[in-house]
Amino acid sequence: MKNLILSFTLIVLGFLPKTAFTKNNNGKNNFDTIANRIEKIKCSIPIEYNQYVQAFIDSYADRNNTEISKQLSKAFYYLPDIEKQLKHSKLPIELQYLAFALSGMDNQKISEEGGSGVWQMKYYVAKTYGLKINSYIDERRDIEKSTTAAILYFEDLYKIYEDWNLVIAAFYSSEIEVNKAIRQSGGNLEYWKIHNYLSTQAQIAVPKFISAIYIIHHFRNHKIPVSSYKAVKTDTVYVKNWTTFEQINKLTGIETEFLKEYNPIFKKGIIPYNVNRYFIYIPYEKVMNFKDNEDSLYVFKFKEPGLVTLPGNKPKQTNQNDTSVIDDGSNIQNIEENNNNSVNDNENENIETQKKTDNLKNKKLVIYKVKKGDGLLKIAKKYGCTISDIKKWNNLKKNNIIPGQKLKIYIEKPKSSNSSKAKKKKKKKK
Repeated sequence: MKNLILSFTLIVLGFLPKTAFTKNNNGKNNFDTIANRIEKIKCSIPIEYNQYVQAFIDSYADRNNTEISKQLSKAFYYLPDIEKQLKHSKLPIELQYLAFALSGMDNQKISEEGGSGVWQMKYYVAKTYGLKINSYIDERRDIEKSTTAAILYFEDLYKIYEDWNLVIAAFYSSEIEVNKAIRQSGGNLEYWKIHNYLSTQAQIAVPKFISAIYIIHHFRNHKIPVSSYKAVKTDTVYVKNWTTFEQINKLTGIETEFLKEYNPIFKKGIIPYNVNRYFIYIPYEKVMNFKDNEDSLYVFKFKEPGLVTLPGNKPKQTNQNDTSVIDDGSNIQNIEENNNNSVNDNENENIETQKKTDNLKNKKLVIYKVKKGDGLLKIAKKYGCTISDIKKWNNLKKNNIIPGQKLKIYIEKPKSSNSSKAKKKKKKKK
């Protein structure tokens, strides 16, 4: 009865389609058929078939769902690269299907909960695992970089739960959410025994993950048409200074929609200045055109007379009547205003790194002995630092640590208050 009420709640909130309660034309036979298919899928992560999984399978297989064909096309193009990264890290390759389940392989998708990219990674997780996010850049949208961060998060979560379904639930929601459900279930450490104790939103991840595995293996059985994803042959070019997709489009003819799709980390279509320079993907046949017009990319002329020169560029004299580099100023005006008070991202990071180095003099060194079940995330939270800090302090290249290993941790020295100093002075006088 409890499951029935919960499923009804999911339907009302829009997380499950009404087909969760209805039999299709084949009735029970169809349920048995799908159950047999799922049972035959070779998977290192335990997958269970039930009404929650069936609901998402129905959603994928719905003939009115025109998006599923596009999503599958992109999945078959991008998932092999994600699989290689998972194999290299010796993680279950089935985790690749979670990216498809959470985002439909849309690297520009943003959820109501603040998740972004194909992994729908939350801000605090992305920052913890070294992804750059600021006003202009969001590396959660970079499939390769976000997968690297996701792998590190998977590794740390598995050290905590030692169960991949619990890991998937925590990855999508949070450790706090899963830990709370475990406590409320009486300490159960099997996913389906805590499923009903999770919030409605958190219950989505595992059933959708299993249904994604099924539909990718059996889309033909449901007559879902999938065409090959036609990726354009691209090459990379470095951008030396501030510019925009709009400016690149005007000078090279490269469509702004193409630039957005192939360079999703630039949130506003603006490429900011960076000491190490950003690179972008452009069509292979446009590379020479880009290089021929490159100098003009960084110099803008507005409707008003005069040139605007962005940081690091010398003014380039152009004819007032020359319209080859004219921009309407709608985006660039904002950039120029911001430039007066901005410092490039890498310079900021270098300054922060230097400050941290200097601040070590004012910190207390603690030697931490790694215990069984410890992960860098757990240790970082305990001492109020980041995983990157611990790796830097101990010259660690990977996140792997073993019981008995000793780690250097720098913590803030306790500051003595004025009152305590006053008390000490009084004692001395006595």
